[in-house]
Amino acid sequence: MRIARVLHTSCPAPLIALERDGCLYDVAELDRFFDTPFSPDRVPGAADFHTRVVALACAGLDVLDEHLRAGERPTEARLWPSDLLWLPPCDKDRSLYVQVDLPASSSEPRYRIGNARGLVGHEAPVPFPAREDSPDVEISIAAVLGEELRHASAEEAEAAILGYALLLGWVARDEERVHGAARARDFAATLGPVLVTKEEAGAVEALRVRARAGGDWTDLPAPRAKDLAMAEAIAFVSGHVTLAPGDVIAGPHLGACGARLAYGAVMEVSADRIGKLGARPMRGPEPPSFRRR
Repeated sequence: MRIARVLHTSCPAPLIALERDGCLYDVAELDRFFDTPFSPDRVPGAADFHTRVVALACAGLDVLDEHLRAGERPTEARLWPSDLLWLPPCDKDRSLYVQVDLPASSSEPRYRIGNARGLVGHEAPVPFPAREDSPDVEISIAAVLGEELRHASAEEAEAAILGYALLLGWVARDEERVHGAARARDFAATLGPVLVTKEEAGAVEALRVRARAGGDWTDLPAPRAKDLAMAEAIAFVSGHVTLAPGDVIAGPHLGACGARLAYGAVMEVSADRIGKLGARPMRGPEPPSFRRR
């Protein structure tokens, strides 16, 4: 399945949507149309992403997806791109965001706990620090967990993965040189466009990933056999931090886009079976003085 989280002009609360053949369908309307046990008239909380997708392990969504695959696509459930805002496919107020990497000089991974509230969705603008002249990006595939993990094995971590999404980890290189890694990254990361369940995504280590920043597409290096697999990365983190359902774990960086980022240019990354994620880095506003006048 391909599960999206969007904000629609007709509703003040985020909606769950299913994507099929490039089109989005409102899950609540599908439940109502097909009269499922999760219809909003029966289970009001079923429209909450964390409840339905994470806590209830996508309960009933497979049935709706089968209807869509069979060509049963009610018009009243269709969501039009002009009427919606893409959100990251997680509940960022209830998620931990962890970035894992495998430095070339070390056999042991490193991890950094990022700012989950800084996660933004597909096509959202990304405001960098106002004085940043060297915007950059680190491209990863991220996993969203469906179970709690503590001191997990790689096999247990694999079983706990709910699905995958692309992640653009934005980096202010000037800030990094002066103030360190955390401040250079905590302002934003882009996650999406959808959460692809692991059954549909297949082996993410074998995915072809491409990127571009206002120019031609560049193939990112394929992971090597000795590189850190996603399940191994998650298992390593769980040995230090208790992970909970809904947490977002980004795997090792896949490479660079092959071009220098420019403010205002569209940054895109594409992966087989995962989708195409886009964002537009912008120079942010000058912050006010943090001292009292």
